[in-house]
Amino acid sequence: WAFAYPNSFKARSQPAYGGGAIFFGSQDGTVRALDAKTGCLRWSFRASAEVRTALVISPWSKDDENADPTLYFGDLLARVYAVSARTGELRWKTRVDDHRDATVTGAPALSGDRLFVPVSSLEVVAAMDPAYSCCTFRGSVVALNATTGEQLWKSYSIPAEPLHAGNTSAGTAILAPSGAPVWTSPTVDLKRGRLYVGSGENYSSPADGNSDALMAFDLATGQR
Repeated sequence: WAFAYPNSFKARSQPAYGGGAIFFGSQDGTVRALDAKTGCLRWSFRASAEVRTALVISPWSKDDENADPTLYFGDLLARVYAVSARTGELRWKTRVDDHRDATVTGAPALSGDRLFVPVSSLEVVAAMDPAYSCCTFRGSVVALNATTGEQLWKSYSIPAEPLHAGNTSAGTAILAPSGAPVWTSPTVDLKRGRLYVGSGENYSSPADGNSDALMAFDLATGQR
């Protein structure tokens, strides 16, 4: 069988398999569960924006006929969702960053009762405007309670907020350091109690040592 994405010209959400279904997001914000054998739709859920992340499924016992595992994913507006894998019913939704250009592109990492979410942004698009003061976003990792969506801790890739570092030839303020977004899914190291992430580029000059880097955070506290 084959499935054509409605209202979309790209597909960036890696499918996940579980319970005889394939789960994936789409450009128009719809998350779908298809029967893996037939391709028939089991359910669909509409998020607030494009879903680029892979979907993460909570573990369950195959012997539990009443099991209703949870699907976790993020959208282009930095909202993170938990929905029923059986029905698509929303369990909770939360925004993990209040920056206007924040986004979630990497899959959350589920470990026990905690969900670790990488936070990136689209501020590089706004920075193409010569009148835009670049930049104010800092990448981060957010730990959420997997059951309730409550934020447990948040740690930034760049510890200090950006400061005025000069002006462009157009007279626009330069704010730095900024950027170092976290695009990818975090890696959980239970043995050492650490969470590993990679950061992207700085958005403005001068750059600092937090861009294009590997970082380790304490799983319990978020301390780097």
